Amino acid sequence: MLDLASLDTAAVANSGAVMTLLHPATRQPLAGDDGNPITITLAGQDSEAWRKAQRAVSNRRLAARGKSKLTAEDLEAESLAMLAQCTLGWTGVALDGKPLDCTQANARQLYERLPWVREQADDFVADRANYMAA
Repeated sequence: MLDLASLDTAAVANSGAVMTLLHPATRQPLAGDDGNPITITLAGQDSEAWRKAQRAVSNRRLAARGKSKLTAEDLEAESLAMLAQCTLGWTGVALDGKPLDCTQANARQLYERLPWVREQADDFVADRANYMAA
């Protein structure tokens, strides 16, 4: 009998999984000057961080019902905020020639400025296979 607990993704999603950043054109893994891969550690969509961010978005939308119209810019900002909140760490990330500390503000800046990084992170977070226990 298959024990569904063996397919529980929440624990790994909470601790995060490591995504290796890929070149946007060649899809080859990116590496820093030291030869180590450039990685981003992301909490998954089954994590408490993701669900908390999602509930905050829903609560804002419910509170604003009838008071204001939701715009595409609003949706993008919410999505960026959720992804930034689920960015737990990174290695080898530099921007404009300087190492970039992993903070929510810097994660948001990185995802806004480099849409291909955001796309890879969004895809990674949404794929539950990345959060299956070994």
